[in-house]
Amino acid sequence: MKKMVALLLATVLILSACSQGTSEGDQTSANTQAETTDQQSTQPSGSSTEEKEDVTLEIFQFKVEIVEQLDALIKDFEAEYPYIDVVIDTVGGGQDYGGAFRSRMNSGNEPDIFNIGGPTDRDQWIDFLEPLTDQPWVENSFDGTLDMMTIDGEVYGQPYNLEGYGLIYNVSMFEEAGIDASSIKTLTQLREAFAKLESMKDTLGIDNVLSFSVGDTAWWTAAIHAMNIPFAKQEDPMYFIQGLKDGTQTMAGNDRFMAFTDLLDLYFEYSYSDLMTVSYDDQVGNFALGKTAVLHQGNWTIGMISEIDPEMKIAFLPHPLNDDSSWPNGSIPVGVPNYWCVNKTSPDNEKEAAKLFLDYMASSDRGAKFLVEDCSFIPAFGNITLEPSDQLAASIIEYSAKGYTVPWMWMYAPSGFTDITTKDAIQNYYLGNYDKQAFVEALDAGWQDLSAVTE
Repeated sequence: MKKMVALLLATVLILSACSQGTSEGDQTSANTQAETTDQQSTQPSGSSTEEKEDVTLEIFQFKVEIVEQLDALIKDFEAEYPYIDVVIDTVGGGQDYGGAFRSRMNSGNEPDIFNIGGPTDRDQWIDFLEPLTDQPWVENSFDGTLDMMTIDGEVYGQPYNLEGYGLIYNVSMFEEAGIDASSIKTLTQLREAFAKLESMKDTLGIDNVLSFSVGDTAWWTAAIHAMNIPFAKQEDPMYFIQGLKDGTQTMAGNDRFMAFTDLLDLYFEYSYSDLMTVSYDDQVGNFALGKTAVLHQGNWTIGMISEIDPEMKIAFLPHPLNDDSSWPNGSIPVGVPNYWCVNKTSPDNEKEAAKLFLDYMASSDRGAKFLVEDCSFIPAFGNITLEPSDQLAASIIEYSAKGYTVPWMWMYAPSGFTDITTKDAIQNYYLGNYDKQAFVEALDAGWQDLSAVTE
């Protein structure tokens, strides 16, 4: 899977370099043919606004960073299809999207389009997932991006985009401190870089080296994204996940998980004095304001960072677990963060409108602009040739082109593992209630208990 994701983003790089060649129709053809061709360049195939009954399309989504951009896209979509009224509800950015989604689905007021995260969510909500296999964007999706949402050849979700995360660093601060970021491939080298930054806090004008969190609205920074590292950097991540499921593997005694505690210790040492109270806005805002030199986050933060300091130069550092060169210590995690799904139980006219909206995002020129230019996404579709221009997207593509990526594995965990088990275990380890052994044993116990519930 690691090679698959690397190949995906290398393909993005190649496609982005290609010249754009969208046809506007044969100008020598009849006017009616030209009009039809022009319409198809902005509208998904098979769409028609003639004799359509008014329909309200309800969308429930998690990504707070793109609300304004999504509103603008919806406005243009509604202008294109005036019989469709789109209502959007966003819950995220530290709020519990999963809990809010469950409440919404149990309320009788189910949305027509919603987000789910991967195989565990897919299996949990399969009775509400409309098959999307026949949709035009499916054949344009990069190889591998639909795997987690496919069962017996049926596709049940549209990939949001491709994202990567790691340690985002302030390039200017590293240069001022005399640190060669490109040479950091091991835990010792990362520790030395953090120590150097710590010794120059007054010179650099920073309060802390690292923006990290284990609680508040940014608890998922540690419990999901950091916790993914020992799973993703297994010799064979899927083999290890299957081993946890069938009882042949454990986290206790696993070298990657024991090494992960050393990485956490480093984060704890060089971040805020109370990581339980650090919010998402604290994390990202303080980094963008130059109060920290490193931020543990992903490329979805580019909008907030650029809004605060559009001149800041930034890129990714990896998450090394130790100094062993045989481990993928120089890599960053890259994957599909979420999927758009259509509610199978919605009325037919609402499902038709929902599919039209998803295809509008993935297949139209306006959708390409929304994904790449407005949201700074790395698109998951080969038909989109616009080039992501922001610094973090460029850094992700650079890692991917070199093959320095690992997958997102938390989506294969039992429901509740990230937001209950790992959240609680990491917080207890941070507070000193667990030692290293108790920490990994708590992870094993939580996995087994939650797996038993879902069986």
